[in-house]
Amino acid sequence: MTLAPAHAAGVGMIRFGRYPADVTLEDMAVRAARAALDDAGADLAAVDGLYVGHVFRGPVAGQRVAAQLGLDGRPVSNHENYCASGATAIREAWVALAAGLHDVALVIGVEKMTDRVAGGVRPDPGDLDAAVGYVMAAGHAMSARRYMADHGASRDQIAAVAVKNHAHSVHNPYAQYQKPIDLPTVLNARPIAEPLGLLDCSPISDGAAAVLLCSPAGLRRLGVDGPTPRVLGVGLVSGSVQTGLGDLNAEDVSRRAGEQAWALSGVGPDDVDLVEMHDCFTIAEIVRMEGLGLIPRGEGATWSTAGHTSLGGRLPVNPSGGLLSRGHPVGATGAAQVCELTWQLRGDAGGRQVEDARTGLAYCKGGTVNGTDGGSVTTVVMAR
Repeated sequence: MTLAPAHAAGVGMIRFGRYPADVTLEDMAVRAARAALDDAGADLAAVDGLYVGHVFRGPVAGQRVAAQLGLDGRPVSNHENYCASGATAIREAWVALAAGLHDVALVIGVEKMTDRVAGGVRPDPGDLDAAVGYVMAAGHAMSARRYMADHGASRDQIAAVAVKNHAHSVHNPYAQYQKPIDLPTVLNARPIAEPLGLLDCSPISDGAAAVLLCSPAGLRRLGVDGPTPRVLGVGLVSGSVQTGLGDLNAEDVSRRAGEQAWALSGVGPDDVDLVEMHDCFTIAEIVRMEGLGLIPRGEGATWSTAGHTSLGGRLPVNPSGGLLSRGHPVGATGAAQVCELTWQLRGDAGGRQVEDARTGLAYCKGGTVNGTDGGSVTTVVMAR
């Protein structure tokens, strides 16, 4: 089944990073939203509905954003799906446009994380999991060790993902980190969970990103005549990473998310020119690309060191710098990925531009990484 595409008429972001306590979530969301509206040449009067993805700010954060933005009284919905929250909000807006409920929908992904951590309030990783030491870093460390044992991959090959993504983010003015790092720096960073070190892990971040999505009628209403990349389909699947007691890195949920993306968008994996991947840890980029079927099983690590996933390579992955270097304010990540795909498909990505980019995919996963607890995965397919 395919739905009518939604057009990305405008996108906007603020730089991801660490903001002072007096910069609120609402402040960041409003800045990103106004940037998206300016990008489209639109004003608030054109917006039919507001969709806000966030995780840690309560059930009516979207309504507070709407009031501060000047959209109070419009339909507002909040979407909490952990790291997939921003992309889930985009999915719901895409469905509403296809159904004819709206012609112009504003989507914002936003998160303020650093003040929560500084104040001693941390996201709950799951009481049982945390009690037995199964936190995110530990789960991905087990994934890395299993991958190395099964496929003969080296620690250097896994660390190369961080080197690549930091090299890409040098050209991204919205990235939290904008300096390159070398392989010894990654390998010698403070250990977190063997074999992963500090630079194998995405940082704690604040940030916001926004996308103005339109139906063809909405584009006409706004008078937009420039390039407007299309959201062809947004997949959303849930469930455990594995099925049964199989391979830790089988990524069944990624396989199903990919299948749904191809079915909804009408394109296939061979059509994809670039990927914005949820690289919360270095190993995650590798196994999720394989799970989607974009890289053959067991070859992801060698693709990284061979340059196939770098700018200029066979399939560039995370030209934005990804979560590892652009940053990972969890509710904002999915919207930021769509901003990046839009810039790439418009040819507006500057020094990180993927040559002749026509079709892109963004992948977000929210939830735990083990084989029993569920998670949600979104896959956004866009084309110019």
